Amino acid sequence: MRRRSLVLWIAIVALSLIMSACAQQSTQQPAATATAAPKAAVQPTTAPATQPTTAPAAQPTAAAKPAATAAATTAAPATQPTAAAAAPSGGAAAIKLNPSVSGNIELWHFWSSPLRRTAIRRVVSLCQAKLPNIKITETPKPFGDIWTANIAAVAAGSGMPDVIVEDRPQLVQRASDKIATNLGELAKRDGVTGAQFWPFTWNEATVNGDPYGIPFETDVRVLYWNKVAFKEAGLDPEKPPKTWEELEQFADKLDKKNPDGTWARIGFHPDLGNAGWNLWARTNGAQLVQNGKPAATDPKLVQTMEWIKKWYDRYGGYNEFAKFRGGFGAPPNDAFMSGKVAMIVDINGYSSVLNFYNPRVPSTDAAGKVTQVALDLGVADVPYSSSYGKPASWSGGFALSIPRGSKNVDPAWEFIKCATGPEGAASWSRDTYAMSANVAAAADPALMGDPRWQFFLNAMKYSQGTDVVAKYPGWGQEIDNRREKMMQGQTPMAQGMQEAQAAIDTQMAK
Repeated sequence: MRRRSLVLWIAIVALSLIMSACAQQSTQQPAATATAAPKAAVQPTTAPATQPTTAPAAQPTAAAKPAATAAATTAAPATQPTAAAAAPSGGAAAIKLNPSVSGNIELWHFWSSPLRRTAIRRVVSLCQAKLPNIKITETPKPFGDIWTANIAAVAAGSGMPDVIVEDRPQLVQRASDKIATNLGELAKRDGVTGAQFWPFTWNEATVNGDPYGIPFETDVRVLYWNKVAFKEAGLDPEKPPKTWEELEQFADKLDKKNPDGTWARIGFHPDLGNAGWNLWARTNGAQLVQNGKPAATDPKLVQTMEWIKKWYDRYGGYNEFAKFRGGFGAPPNDAFMSGKVAMIVDINGYSSVLNFYNPRVPSTDAAGKVTQVALDLGVADVPYSSSYGKPASWSGGFALSIPRGSKNVDPAWEFIKCATGPEGAASWSRDTYAMSANVAAAADPALMGDPRWQFFLNAMKYSQGTDVVAKYPGWGQEIDNRREKMMQGQTPMAQGMQEAQAAIDTQMAK
């Protein structure tokens, strides 16, 4: 099948899924009576599958419109996402809502930025229009504190929200601690199954076959690079590094110091952005869980940790690099948007933040004159070790759950069905460029028209979810607890990882 025909076929299939969802729900829904939706969040423009993107960070367009400008300025992807990338086997039938259900519910989330707060309000407004007898209040909480507060409320028997955004891999612990409500019977009754979602997101949200949350969003980690810095360093701005070895070679040319010896710009560091050893181990072929048990001493993982330490040593050691990193703030003053780090790994949703702020970065001409210019960026696969030899990535994300003890389970469940369904999830993805956990929403035509979204969707084919270990979901903290001393060189890497493994084994034996 020719490429153009394949793209058209994908768009037709995706459009039919969305139209089917709308048709089945609209037959039951009365006219909207909810309050007016907030103004549209900004819509990022974006670039291609498999091949790196070539689009600059452009001024965002309205969220309701597909980002057409990027398509005109990006190279065509080498391979378009296939049907397998667009939907898991089994299809994704629209889930019917029950607009006769009534009640008041409170949603706790942690999306407080202007972009994401507006996006979740749009989802709430959309669902309130479809569920006119349900009043939905959304309440932002600090990230991390949201779950501590919920656990305390459930233990006290009052004060918990009716719907909460949960970290999916932690749901196995929430189920064990009786914090989250078993949604199995409700899901079975209404036909909510793993067929509607990326398989790993459903697996992370289920315990012994029953969902304790319904997947809402996920992500995929990719490499962002600053083409302005590449040109200044004499590198081809359209060719990012593909391997760990090339990362180091590119950094050799991109690193730049100030006259006083401090770093004006560094090429890269694996611990900046939204990455870390969990991701990098996967790009080295490490098996983090073996036979249902965490494998902190896997040779590939130990090798990965040694590789990360080399980057700390490159920039003066752990403590010196911490000083450099301490100079960064929140967007638009982060490591990449400030122009002080030329390459960074982050989630696909970072694209919307880049376009929201439309940053300007330093550019030095041949005469040494520094000016501020628009950030020209590219997006590509996360570099991998040459011994592994192929792209890899890692996807996290969140689910919507009902805390145990909620007095409003029925209206909470209707909202969850709406928010995680094709329309609610597509609204979230269009506004934030987070990857919808609902696959039909991920193939929304307004998104598929954007080459960079096609790139993100294609990367989902090889991205890995979290290998949840029911007996110890947070086992990675045993590595993190020892990480600083290992990176400082105070504890030999192999010894530190052996100590982490021993702590994991002890915890799992309890």
